[in-house]
Amino acid sequence: MKKNDLQILAHEIKNPLAVAKGYAEMLNINNIEKYQKIIIDEINNSIKILDSYMEQGKISLKKEEMDINVLLEDIEKSFSDYLDKNHVNLKVNYLDDEIYLYADYDKLKQVFYNIIKNSVESNSKNIIISYEVSKRNIYITIKNDGEKINNNIISQIGNNYSNKILGHGIGTTLSKEIIELHDGTIKYRNNQDGVCVIITLNLSWR
Repeated sequence: MKKNDLQILAHEIKNPLAVAKGYAEMLNINNIEKYQKIIIDEINNSIKILDSYMEQGKISLKKEEMDINVLLEDIEKSFSDYLDKNHVNLKVNYLDDEIYLYADYDKLKQVFYNIIKNSVESNSKNIIISYEVSKRNIYITIKNDGEKINNNIISQIGNNYSNKILGHGIGTTLSKEIIELHDGTIKYRNNQDGVCVIITLNLSWR
């Protein structure tokens, strides 16, 4: 396995383990049942990642039809305590309709985790997730009000670039690779209040 592949593998495993560690530190007699399930789920995610690399030697996708609303609800629930701990407010603007796409649920969740983590590390206090659909695509926008990215380097995001605003470059590289494996795109832009991430994915209707 190449050095870059090892870096990606290490980073992808580190994220769910970091989540599990955070919740384990908050365990007490009153919340053990609630946090135990999250910890087990995140450890299982790490095992799935290891299995994927052992089988393929690289990132592989296990696509299935999924509802984007279910994923976003899961993200709100899974990261609520992490965001509360960092005094960050997350708002998701849902559409009323069920929006289906053919994708790897766990890998997309990893992408959202990377983006949310980078937003927190850039001193964001508010993160807003919204989306809109066309006939063939879904456009997901994640906005934050944290530190902006230097316009001279914003085009380098996802190419193993790393600085104190973006966090670890492997995270953005991994996110880009996952989205591109879904035949989608991920773009970063500065907006009036902070940074905006736009993810485009293909839709799959029942």
